[in-house]
Amino acid sequence: MGVRQLARVGLTAAAAVTLGALSAGAQTVTYTTTGAFTPGVFGTTTCTATQCTVGGFTLSFTGSGGSFVAPTQNVDLGSFVTQYDPSSGTNPGLAFTGVQFTLTVTQTAPTGGAGALSGPITGTLAYNPSGSTLFWTPSATSLIIGPVTYALITDQQNPGKIGISPPIFSPLQNPNATTVRANITATPEPATLLLLAPGLAGLGLGVRLRRRSTKA
Repeated sequence: MGVRQLARVGLTAAAAVTLGALSAGAQTVTYTTTGAFTPGVFGTTTCTATQCTVGGFTLSFTGSGGSFVAPTQNVDLGSFVTQYDPSSGTNPGLAFTGVQFTLTVTQTAPTGGAGALSGPITGTLAYNPSGSTLFWTPSATSLIIGPVTYALITDQQNPGKIGISPPIFSPLQNPNATTVRANITATPEPATLLLLAPGLAGLGLGVRLRRRSTKA
């Protein structure tokens, strides 16, 4: 086999190994989420683990789950749900004070594990779109489980916070949901890096052989 043929074979094999390593590096991330409030009475707000109530308002959280090939943007980590009981009368807005919320992510792939983001819920919840200023402010905006990073997408006007939409009478958004979203990335596993190394080395060798054959 001539130098030129050897170079072509080397490049083909190296490219196959490298592409295989890159495919292995695109990892599938599978997870579920749950949310919990700290139970107790906080001023006029009463919370159980599953929901908080104040006046005619109820705040709860609905978990979610999914399977995505990382990196993926704008994935669903669950939703805050606000609801108002109109029979309780007209209310200009009630303040949430001292309420703590924890979002837990349980991951099953590419590795098993769990992590949580916690922080206070503060502001005023009103039965209209303009008088409500309710936010969840987690102490951190990213979570790492094994090789996977979940980076929260926070409010553009209020970085580091998740704005919670109020219940709205029109167009019938009562209850109203606010989805907590994140971007996910995954670092290659060590085995993938080991697979990638010989492919890159083979590509380098193929390039050198091709240069040598061209000079000849």
